[in-house]
This record gives sequence, structure tokens and C-alpha cells, in this order.
Amino acid sequence: MTRPNTSNNKAQTISLFNLPPFLRNFKSCIALLILSLSTIALAACSKPNTNTHETNQAPENTANQTQSMQPTNTQPVTSMGDTAETSLDWVGEYKGVFPCADCQGNETELELKANVTYELTQEYLGKEKGNEFKVKGTFSFDPDNPSVIRLDKAGENLKFFIGENFVEARDMNTGKAIDSKLNYKLQKDLH
Repeated sequence: MTRPNTSNNKAQTISLFNLPPFLRNFKSCIALLILSLSTIALAACSKPNTNTHETNQAPENTANQTQSMQPTNTQPVTSMGDTAETSLDWVGEYKGVFPCADCQGNETELELKANVTYELTQEYLGKEKGNEFKVKGTFSFDPDNPSVIRLDKAGENLKFFIGENFVEARDMNTGKAIDSKLNYKLQKDLH
């Protein structure tokens, strides 16, 4: 019987510890954020939705009425009503500070462009210099909730609710509001 070669495992473990400190902190912040959002999402499943502050969503019964009036032999008609994409001036730069588990805050800037591309810049406050991260990519409006956008894989599929002169980070799985008293809003820069 031969022993498995474990030298590759040791090499992988050692290389993980050789990462620069800001990358280890970044990964731990992301892991903590994902864990927190997952926990909040599970807790939110057991609570009734009483949030009446979201004015960009159509009442639920409107969609049911529209479906019941459609002939059965055609494709469903997409509503052409007002959505964040069509009725809000969402193009621009949004800035704010998100909570951070092991730093003073996560200074975040999200620029949304008319060609549905974005630039996301994040800097961990209270950490050593050189901890600013910038990604570029595309985003899309959620077909089930057109007031919510989803960044592409480069932006870790983050979701944001589009409001009047603000965006708000949402649960990555459901797109629903994060049940927290902490700030997850970025305000639009209205220069």
C-alpha cells in the first residue's frame, strides 16, 4: 500500500499564508459579508414582509390581473409600466460607507453608466494603505424585480435596489432588503 503524496497540499497551504495581509483581510470581509447576508436571508424568510418604503414596485395583484386577462395561446406580455430602469435617472456615481467586520468601514463608490456598465471601488478604512479595490463590468436589471440590479461575476453578483438618488445593497440570493439597522445605502453624487 502506498501513501498519498501530501506535498502538494502543504504547498497550497503555505502559499495561502504568503498572501499580502490586505488580501487575507479582503477575503475574510467578503466571507463574513456573505455569511451575514445568508443569515439575514434565512431569518427574513420567517418574518412577514411589512416594508412599505419601497415605492418603485407595482402592487402584486396587478401582475395577477394582467395574467388572467391574457389569452392562453400566447406568450406572457411584459409590463411596460414605470420601472427604475425607465423612470428614474439611475446613471451616475453613488457613494457611501458600508459596515465592515474588522475595520472602520468599507468606503464604497459605485458608478452606473448608461451602457449598463459599472465601476465599483471599495476601500477598507482604518487599514494599511494599498487596500483599495476596483472592478469594472456590466450589470442587468432583474426581470422579476426591475427596481433591482445585479452586477456581473467581476462584481461578485452583488445586488442593489435603485431608488430616487440612492442605491441600496440587497441580499445576494433574494434581492430583498437586508434586515439590519446598519447602513447599506449609497447616495447619488448630484454635482
